[in-house]
Amino acid sequence: MADHKDQHSEAEDPNSEPKDHGDDDKFKKKKLEDLKRKAFYSVLLAIRAEPLIIGNKRTPLIEKLMKELNISQETRISFEKNIQENLIAYYQRVISELKEAEAKPLTIPVRKPPLVPTYVAAPRSSWGRVNPEALVGRRVSVRMCCEDEFEEFVIKEYNAKDETHHLESVDPDAMEMDELLSWIDVREVPTDDIVWRDGEAPHF
Repeated sequence: MADHKDQHSEAEDPNSEPKDHGDDDKFKKKKLEDLKRKAFYSVLLAIRAEPLIIGNKRTPLIEKLMKELNISQETRISFEKNIQENLIAYYQRVISELKEAEAKPLTIPVRKPPLVPTYVAAPRSSWGRVNPEALVGRRVSVRMCCEDEFEEFVIKEYNAKDETHHLESVDPDAMEMDELLSWIDVREVPTDDIVWRDGEAPHF
């Protein structure tokens, strides 16, 4: 009789597992895949930043890493394109700042110039009725390139010259964003990939 009871109990054990156990494993697997993609992106960024150090080992190193992390060729191409576009934007900003610095004369004025503003604090037509500086401090959820999940950020600064905003993650455990990639033009983010948390979404 006892043996019959034990057999009956063992037969019910699989049904006693919670149904969301598989979902938990699926979530962990997806999280692991996200970490792999972020790691691969960071390696591509590091290789692009130090081409002389990597040298001719670049291609075999990337191919080996793709195999170990199960990264597709399409993902690699997408990542490299994104890095290239951001590097070009960064270099253009640096060159523009250098030219501006060279153009400024190193003379000391005899007297202070009159306090006449040279910039009218009105948003440009491309921003519509939105003042981009007023977006500083807003919280946003952004789905980054090649990612499925949204990440929480706070807009910390606005660069009027480049018309870009500096994003800072609110998650202390999140992977630190590259300084170059943390400056974005929020107008160019698709509406499906950004959620404005504090109040109404701006209409550009």
